[in-house]
Amino acid sequence: METSLDTLSTGDLRILQPRMGYRYSLDALILTFFMTLRARASAIELGAGTGIIALVLAKRFPDCRIAAVEIQQPLYDLLVRNIALNGLRERIEPQLGDVREIDRWYGPASFDTVCANPPYRKVRSGRSNPDREKALARHEICLSLDELVRAAAYLLAKRGRFFLIHRPERLADLVQKLRRCNLEPKRMRTVHAFATSAPSSVLLEAVKGARPGMTMEGPFVIYRDRSKEYSEEMMQIYAFRAPAGGV
Repeated sequence: METSLDTLSTGDLRILQPRMGYRYSLDALILTFFMTLRARASAIELGAGTGIIALVLAKRFPDCRIAAVEIQQPLYDLLVRNIALNGLRERIEPQLGDVREIDRWYGPASFDTVCANPPYRKVRSGRSNPDREKALARHEICLSLDELVRAAAYLLAKRGRFFLIHRPERLADLVQKLRRCNLEPKRMRTVHAFATSAPSSVLLEAVKGARPGMTMEGPFVIYRDRSKEYSEEMMQIYAFRAPAGGV
């Protein structure tokens, strides 16, 4: 696999990625800054790819323990290399494996926080990308929404939190599936390319065993205008620096 080494100002990270295959998106960064972790929390990312979310979380929350699960061997290999490249081997535990078989590696209620930037499309929805890495990341070929939610519910301790980003058109299905697994949606925020555009994504936080009642936060806008200059909030994400001595 041909790779590129990219520098991300957020957290002062270096990221190895496939040059032509699946590469991290803005969605991953936005999700990471929607998340909040309690002190000394244990968190796990399901479908970590090359590790962008786990890496940024490790920088944002220096006292937390993080696990990252990835099914594709080439991406997992880059995940392991990225953890070492950024000096985070003591903070992030990579795991090669299928989220549908998560109980092979982790016990029930073993994490405070679960997060995912999952495939957005059903298998028969839209044209599948000929690049297998991109296809698996975008379509529910190896992991359906049902399977993802069940895995999150299994991993979470009582009052544990599940953070994910998804498409607005899947929101009704998502809420239904979360509630079936005793995961109550508590906080939501829409993501917009521009202030006047329809939402492109939805950020959601669900809490295991919580009572009904959800807070709707103000929209996250990526660009100021059609010139595609980043918004102030997006610039704050890119300007983030890890606390001195935190890693």
